[in-house]
Amino acid sequence: MAPLSTTSPRYADQVSFSFLIFMVVLAVLVATGGVTYAVFKSEQVAINTDINKLHREIAVCNMNANQYRAKTNALMNRWAMRDRLSQDSSELHDIERGQLEMARRDNSAHLTAR
Repeated sequence: MAPLSTTSPRYADQVSFSFLIFMVVLAVLVATGGVTYAVFKSEQVAINTDINKLHREIAVCNMNANQYRAKTNALMNRWAMRDRLSQDSSELHDIERGQLEMARRDNSAHLTAR
């Protein structure tokens, strides 16, 4: 018997042309999917970074607002105002409790207007 050569039909390529095309298309699809995933993941990371930056800015703004409220409350304190007025030799003076009058709203006119 003669030795089998590589050109014999027994060792012929068993892969069809359509299968090769299918494998190439599949490889392109997988590569495209990987690139698309990487692009979307990069955008997601960038958006998360922007969101975290905005959260930090909001926290700073809230802290500034709280500090402003604290300073305003300190300036509007009745006793602190009296001390500042007396230090500035202001002509303003305290009102005695006996000088205060209570104003009451007349609800009768409001009720009859309905």
